[in-house]
Amino acid sequence: MREDIDTGLARLAGSLTRHQAADPETLADALLTDLLPPDGVTDDTALVIVRL
Repeated sequence: MREDIDTGLARLAGSLTRHQAADPETLADALLTDLLPPDGVTDDTALVIVRL
């Protein structure tokens, strides 16, 4: 699935908003669940969570 960068960033922002109270590990799991395609990925995926 290819999508426009603005669409992907909007999905990321929505997911971050929904899960903003989560601890970093739970947030990372939720973001990956929300954003990665259900049938798997064809590229490597890296995610860094930093809470300031």
